Amino acid sequence: MYKKDPQIITVACKLLPTLQQEQDFTNLSLIFAATCNYINASVNPKYKSAVKLQKLIYADAKGKSGMQANHVIQACIRVAGNRKVAEIKEFKPGSVLFDARTFSLSKNREIASLSVLGKRIKVALTLGSYQREMLDTGISEPSSATLVKRDASWYLHVQVKINAKLDNALITTKDNYLGVDLGRVDIASLSDGTSFSGKQIEKVRVKYSKIRARLQYKASIGTRSSRRRSRQLQKRLAGKDRRFQAWLNHNISLQIVLGARCTSYSHIVLEDLTGIRERTNTQPRSREQRFLANSWSFYQLKLFIQYKANIYGVPVVLVNPRYTSQTCHNCLHIHPIEGQSYRNGKDYHCRHCGWKGDSHLNAANVIKQLGATVNRPCGSEYLSCNISALLDSRASESPHSVGNPTSVW
Repeated sequence: MYKKDPQIITVACKLLPTLQQEQDFTNLSLIFAATCNYINASVNPKYKSAVKLQKLIYADAKGKSGMQANHVIQACIRVAGNRKVAEIKEFKPGSVLFDARTFSLSKNREIASLSVLGKRIKVALTLGSYQREMLDTGISEPSSATLVKRDASWYLHVQVKINAKLDNALITTKDNYLGVDLGRVDIASLSDGTSFSGKQIEKVRVKYSKIRARLQYKASIGTRSSRRRSRQLQKRLAGKDRRFQAWLNHNISLQIVLGARCTSYSHIVLEDLTGIRERTNTQPRSREQRFLANSWSFYQLKLFIQYKANIYGVPVVLVNPRYTSQTCHNCLHIHPIEGQSYRNGKDYHCRHCGWKGDSHLNAANVIKQLGATVNRPCGSEYLSCNISALLDSRASESPHSVGNPTSVW
C-alpha cells in the first residue's frame, strides 16, 4: 500500500483591512522587526536554536517590545531560522509570524482574527476558488500564518496541511512512467513528446540583466540621489525577475503533474541535480553562458513538481543523471570513444541503431527507463547495450577506441 505524509502548502489570502487596522499591522510589523534585530544583536551568533534564544532573551525582549508572548517567541524562531540559512544582519518590517494562539479563521473562511499590539482584531478576507478549496480541504485547522505587506496591500499566508489524493489501485497496477528532462534550451522536455521552450524565457532574462547592468553603471558614476534611485530600481527588477521565474515554474510544474494525473502515467521521474551548478561551473565557459546556466531556478521547479505531485497523489522518482543525455534510449548505447557523444546540440543520432531525433526527448526517455527500474528486483542491470553488437560497432567505428561502461550507471 502506497502511503504519503500530508503536504504543507501556503495559501496566500488577501486581507481587506480598515485604515485603523492597516495602522495596527504597520505598528506590529515595525515592533516585530525591531525585536528581531534586538534579539539578533543581543545574543551570541553561535546560538542558532530557537529554544536557546528564547531562554536567553525572552523576558528582556518581551519587556522592551510590549508584544504578546507568542509574538516574542515567533521573533526568536525567525532569528534562529535565519541564522541557520541566511545570516541576515538586519530584519526589515513587512512580515510577522503568527501561531495558533495569535490567529484563527472563521468557519466560513471570510474573517481572520489576529492579535496585534494590545488587542485582537477581526479582518475581512477576499478568497478565490483555489484559496477556498485549499482551506476547506485541509486535514486540520490552520495553526500558523504569516502577515505580509506587498505592493501596499496586506496578505495572510496561511499554512495548510493537505492529504495526498492517492489512488492506490492506479499506483500498484500500472507500470507507466513520465520522464522529465530539465534544461536551458527547453525548460522541461517530457518523454511523451511535450516540451516547454526556453527561448522567450531567455529573452526576458537577458533583458532584465541588461537593464540591471545599465543601472549599475549609472549608480557607479552618478550623484548620491541617482545612485539611490538606481539601487531602488535594481531591487525592484530583481524582485520582478524572481516573481517571473516562480510564476513560470508554477505553471510548468502544474501542467506536468496534471498531465501525469489525467493520463496513464503513474510516476514522474526527475533527475537528481543536487550540486549540478557547482559541477558545471568548474567547466570553462563564457561569462554569458555561465549567466544563462545559473540564472534559472531548476531546483525550484523540481520542488514545485514534487509538492504538487504530492497533493495530487502522483509519486515522484529521482534518478542519477549520469549519462542520461549520452545514452540512446532505443538501444541503450553510449559512444565508445571517451569524450565523444552522439548528441550534437538538440540533435541526437545514434550510430549503433540509427535512431535520430531530439536530444532532449531522448534524454527524457532514458530518464523514464531509469525510473521504471527503481522498484524492479534486478534494478538497472538490464539497462545495457548488447555486448556483441557493441563490440562490432566499436570495431567498425574506431579500432583504437577506448571503451566506456555501457550501463547508464
